[in-house]
Amino acid sequence: MYLINIDLIQEGDIILYRSSLDISKLVRKITKSQYSHAILYVGVGSIIDSDGYGVQSNNIQRLLIEKPDDIIILRLKDKSLYNKLELVEMFARRNIGMQYSTSEAKIAALNKEVEAKEPNRQFCTRFIAQAYESAGINLVENANYCVPEEILESPLLFTIENPTREASQKEIDYAKSESPLVKQYEIHNIILNRAREISGKDIQTLEQITELIVDHPEYDDEITEFIQNTEYLYMMEKDKEDNSWRYNAEEMLEFFDNPESAIANAMFYATTESKTRERLYQTISAYKMLNRVSPRKYFEMEIELYQRLIQFSNLRETESIKVLKGR
Repeated sequence: MYLINIDLIQEGDIILYRSSLDISKLVRKITKSQYSHAILYVGVGSIIDSDGYGVQSNNIQRLLIEKPDDIIILRLKDKSLYNKLELVEMFARRNIGMQYSTSEAKIAALNKEVEAKEPNRQFCTRFIAQAYESAGINLVENANYCVPEEILESPLLFTIENPTREASQKEIDYAKSESPLVKQYEIHNIILNRAREISGKDIQTLEQITELIVDHPEYDDEITEFIQNTEYLYMMEKDKEDNSWRYNAEEMLEFFDNPESAIANAMFYATTESKTRERLYQTISAYKMLNRVSPRKYFEMEIELYQRLIQFSNLRETESIKVLKGR
């Protein structure tokens, strides 16, 4: 089994993926594509994609690859456009939680339309193409309906050579273990479903809940109380419990099969957590601004959550630096 070499991939890169599963073979056949799925890398080890579970984020260390040629990584040719990749990432994160549309994906494969019939839904290639289009970068002719082969053949992209490396057994075990992000997605779905029930509106993302709370303060108490009774606010505590090696220097050294892998992992967290916190601080600032203009219990809850996420980020960085200093 293989993993993507984290040293070679950059923010904004597009991963086209295939597997030996029947569904992957079927998608490739229907779309006349070499690959069946498209994934966006948003930096600091995170990927975001739209599959049957909807738009969700995941850890790139959990993307196991059967054979090296089962993936290809594509990157913008024009470096002058790299300053727009932040907009691509913003679009991707805003869409987290949005439901998948099988019917729209079928249209992309069989009968392309100009306008999306279900604009508040996603599928993998639409998600990627629209994310880039939001930054003024048109990878394909029609971002609403496109297939993996069209992204592969985009004249704006080039291929990164030899992007994979062999995975150790511990890395394979970790990739196959229960992901806290799966639980996160399940909880997000519960929250979004409840928001739809309460409001009667087609709420698809957490950002749309924020907009709902701003426009309809009468929903603030009920939605906030419902979320507080889920595991949403304490998912990182669960991750620390299940994957304590990410938060403890000694356990990090023990987790990997060799010191070099442990050091590479520690270097990754030591050099990327500051960017993670920058994004978290930006989110807190946005919620604080909203709360000043339109005070809501929901905003106060989110501010508290993101403050705790910053604490976890600091801990990962601190423990990783300990590993590097002790090498």
